Amino acid sequence: MSKNIRIAILTTARSDFGPLKRVIRIAAARFDVDLLVAGAHFLCSRGETFHEIEREFAACPSIRIVPLDGMNESTTPAGQVKTLAKNQLQASQWFENNHYDLLLFLGDRWELWGVTLAAFMHGIPLAHISGGEITEGVIDDCVRHAHTKMASLHFAATNEYARNISLMGEEDWRISVVGECGIDQIHDAEMATPKEVKEQFQVDLEREIILVTFHPSTLDFKTPISAQIGALLKALSHFSRYQIVFTAPGMEQGSEIVLEAIRHFVAEHANAIFVDHFGSRNYLAVMKYSKLIVGNSSSGLVEASSLGIPAINVGQRQKNRLAADSAQHVSYSLAEICAAVERALTDDYQDYARRCVNPYDPYRDGKNSLRIVDALESALINLPREILRVKKFDTQVDPEKWNHLLKERV
Repeated sequence: MSKNIRIAILTTARSDFGPLKRVIRIAAARFDVDLLVAGAHFLCSRGETFHEIEREFAACPSIRIVPLDGMNESTTPAGQVKTLAKNQLQASQWFENNHYDLLLFLGDRWELWGVTLAAFMHGIPLAHISGGEITEGVIDDCVRHAHTKMASLHFAATNEYARNISLMGEEDWRISVVGECGIDQIHDAEMATPKEVKEQFQVDLEREIILVTFHPSTLDFKTPISAQIGALLKALSHFSRYQIVFTAPGMEQGSEIVLEAIRHFVAEHANAIFVDHFGSRNYLAVMKYSKLIVGNSSSGLVEASSLGIPAINVGQRQKNRLAADSAQHVSYSLAEICAAVERALTDDYQDYARRCVNPYDPYRDGKNSLRIVDALESALINLPREILRVKKFDTQVDPEKWNHLLKERV
């Protein structure tokens, strides 16, 4: 127990909250933890997931939830900048009056900057989960790499991603290879039952399901967003015997175009259903019982293969990201998408997907979240703040130094 250590953990969207849940609980058993909630969690259009967070930790009084509600519904550049400015002012005021030894966060959402930049300017060391990953078709790639240079500690999913972090000049002792923490829920089968899903969302897991998660590919300048989602929806219209379940895109430029197209498709197709927000327990359950997941979400490449589910990655959003061999990568071509779906639905391919190894789960023991907290504890107990914050630009890549904080744990 290191209750004299106080840390903050940041969540800005449903995409990071699910994977972070176990990290938060483990950390709260060792440190004084504040959970800073910002970003899309407060938006009605994204399910007002702030209330889910309150319910999740209602029985955990040791976790203090701090709302930083600065998000607006606009996904224009001006609207996003306004959100960031408002959140940065809120966060700065909070950090002015609240001391933290470290701020931990996950991923690559642009909303992170509303809090992480304020923390950085207040001298709070940052610890970043899921750095080094590559998604060249979306601005998340730049957001992720910028946070790598701001962060003092790095928790990479794989050796390849650890190497990418090191190549950015980060000292190797700061890097721990821990796997993706969101996969721990799959190991422990922390999912809703089919009955719970059906009662809450009217999604029947006994029917054959195609799960669809699609976001705008904001750096694909050759294909308009309307054409991106249009190609996918036209392909899905050929599979009317399946229950097609859509989730909402994240809050980013062009998301309203995707949402409008999905809602129009659902209105015209009796076999389609739209759910703005499942929550991680329900979402993983739906994925587990699906025949395949199609779209361009990271969950199709990160979590799906741990459940043995084929994934079809459409377009450029996840370009050059690691994926299991069971993931098929296609363009916005109607013929390519249809062919990939038909292939994934065959019995042979379904069996093949169950046998493929997930590169994001190198240890396969359900302890990725624990490794993150172990490394954090080692750093916060044994290293002065100035060593955490003052970084050298190290041009060497020495994998032998990775996981130093796990090896040196007290």
